[in-house]
Amino acid sequence: MGVCSLGRFSSLATVTAMLKPIHAWFEATVEDGAEVRRLILEGAPWRRQKRLDIWWRVPGVTGLPVPPVVDSLIAGHVLWAARLGRDLVVHGPLSSGGMYNLGQLLEMRRRWSPARYPRVISLLPESIVSAPRPEGVSNRAVAACSGGLDSTFTVVRHARRLAGDASHDIAALVIVHGFDVRIDQPELFAGMRRRTEPLAAWLGLPLYTVVTNSKEMAGGWAWPHSAIPLTAAALSIFSGFYGVGLVSAGAPHGVPRFGVSHPGICDALLTNDWFTVVSDGGGFGRSDKVETLLPFPQAVKAIKTCWEGKDPARNCGRCQKCVVTRLNFLAAGMPDPPCFDTPLELAHVTGLPLPSMTAAQDLFRMCWNELASRGVEGPIVDVLRRRLSRVPPDRSLPAWWLTRRERRLKRRQASREQRRPEG
Repeated sequence: MGVCSLGRFSSLATVTAMLKPIHAWFEATVEDGAEVRRLILEGAPWRRQKRLDIWWRVPGVTGLPVPPVVDSLIAGHVLWAARLGRDLVVHGPLSSGGMYNLGQLLEMRRRWSPARYPRVISLLPESIVSAPRPEGVSNRAVAACSGGLDSTFTVVRHARRLAGDASHDIAALVIVHGFDVRIDQPELFAGMRRRTEPLAAWLGLPLYTVVTNSKEMAGGWAWPHSAIPLTAAALSIFSGFYGVGLVSAGAPHGVPRFGVSHPGICDALLTNDWFTVVSDGGGFGRSDKVETLLPFPQAVKAIKTCWEGKDPARNCGRCQKCVVTRLNFLAAGMPDPPCFDTPLELAHVTGLPLPSMTAAQDLFRMCWNELASRGVEGPIVDVLRRRLSRVPPDRSLPAWWLTRRERRLKRRQASREQRRPEG
């Protein structure tokens, strides 16, 4: 007998609750002169694999202390387990604060995205321990540095203490190989790293590489929700030396993104007793970030925002992300920033594909609102205005989180009610 559509979510939660849990083990080794951390997951087939070997490798670095808890590495894949609806048995210690925060993260994701996360799964650690930072151990920050606008803003803001006494003391930068560039493309990643190295040298900070298959091996299935958790997991490899992991907020607070209006709330829940995760820049729009960086030409030149071009070391200048960033620079008064090889032209806006309402809304939230608030005018702004003339300023759907299937079922039910004879 099939499960009827009525009460689908509760029925699905009941079914998934009966599935076998996923088991997780942690390993720390040194291989070929590189620190390696492993998370072994068993119990849920992924691409016909029943055992997943997820690893993080730091080339050329040894002697990194092993953290006393595994919270941060688990956090990178807990959303994957939640999407499968399977409890997670952790054969290792979790901190009491991390256990609580991950539980809150799972509850919030279930509330905001019930179609993606059928139930709030249980975390079942081998032990729950207190893991405070001991006195005398550095609580400086290690920051993610992808080279994009958001991460460049965060790194420069704190390294140059633009936030005053609230600035975090950055001790090192980390660039991850395995997110924007696949791990089987080392030559492309090398070009991407070379573009970021001058920024690190200007700031006087070491730039470490973390190579990981964590996104490729199941973690990416919850992307983009898993983007910050997986980044924080990579930063936590250095948590024996640095107590804070600094990541950049991809969108200002209050701007709908990935189905959540306040993404920083979820980012903060990646913090545990041993390692604090700080999401920076949620109070700034993209043009605000550009304005902050304008006095620093070294930082502006290094910005690499493109992810659709063939060369990850260059900005193609034509894809949506590139055009959005060009318009952010235009709003900030720099129409032709040095991070792009060619000047901004009308063709970049007229030829920009808008395949969906979401893409059009992104132009409103990330570009048009900032151009309009600054009173920017000109032919390019006129073209953008015409292209967005039939797009509502923002969506306002009472249950917009519903899947397409659920909306279709609602329409069918309403149609049947209208056709039903009275009496």
